[in-house]
Amino acid sequence: MKPSKKTKFWIIYHVGLLFFSLLAAMIIKSVQYHDAFHPTALASFFTIFILCISLGYLTIYLVNHSKKYSHKELRKKIIPGLLIFHIAAFIIANIAITLGSAGWYFFTGESFQGFWNHLLHQELSFGNARLLIWLLFFTLAFFFVLWQKSAKKEQQLREENLRFQYRTLKSQVNPHFLFNSLNTLSELVYSDAKKADNYIQKLSQIYRYIIENETNDLVPLKKELAFVDKYFALQKERDNGKIELHSTIFETDQYQVIPVSVQMLIENALKHNAASMDKPLIIELNIENEVICVKNNIQRKSTMQESTGTGLKNLKERVHLILNKTMTYKEEHNQFVVFLPLKMTNNEHSDH
Repeated sequence: MKPSKKTKFWIIYHVGLLFFSLLAAMIIKSVQYHDAFHPTALASFFTIFILCISLGYLTIYLVNHSKKYSHKELRKKIIPGLLIFHIAAFIIANIAITLGSAGWYFFTGESFQGFWNHLLHQELSFGNARLLIWLLFFTLAFFFVLWQKSAKKEQQLREENLRFQYRTLKSQVNPHFLFNSLNTLSELVYSDAKKADNYIQKLSQIYRYIIENETNDLVPLKKELAFVDKYFALQKERDNGKIELHSTIFETDQYQVIPVSVQMLIENALKHNAASMDKPLIIELNIENEVICVKNNIQRKSTMQESTGTGLKNLKERVHLILNKTMTYKEEHNQFVVFLPLKMTNNEHSDH
């Protein structure tokens, strides 16, 4: 039976520490006595091995313990943890040195009369100054890595959550739209079969676009606007004369956009505003400085509940995640305007 990955890790970990401890002991004795194989090298070897094992287990424990804290919680605990770890490591190191020296005296049968003098003036005095520096360096490095790991983990969780929200949003057009479309279709089937067939074709194209781009972060702007045209055409079947869409976008080949984003902004305008033959809802599309502007006149529905702004907030986070840009929106002169960033397909212009 082959050992598991975990078992292999612990075997390699302990064997590696044995070799490291042996090499470190030889280097220390070379500095102390100019003899890598000085008789006290054995004591140093066991001392370093005990120290490494203890600090290693302490480090692994803290890494595993830190996983239950968020980055925000870890930020509060990092300074006390750093101090406690450094003090604990220093105490462990001195205990290891003391035990190693005592073991050597016991093993060789030397008198313990000179033990404390040797320990204080040879082992601890030589080790403590350097030990403090190395422990401080190791402690700071360890907690910096722990901090970075925590921040990266939180960012990954946040991005995974946003991507999940993104996939969820892309996987569906407002259920009300589908419900209304089916109602409209049921009426057309009896009144105009040819028109009903055309309606079905556009509806299938809308959902095909959503499915095809479910895993895409960006699509050509030309494809998104064609999708928007089909979507709006179906809306006009029910609200013809009450809603209008005006676009002054003609150059689209050099731009990419987040799929379903422009449609979502148009749907947002339709959802939050009233429309009538006397006061139609007018939505305008244009491009300014690598940003597509979606503008509509404000005609809030009197019976509508207060908006939570969740849709715009989610789209804003998607834009930041995918394009590393900021989507903004404002109200002015009785108009609501959203500025949705685009991506240039031509790299030469993307930095301008």
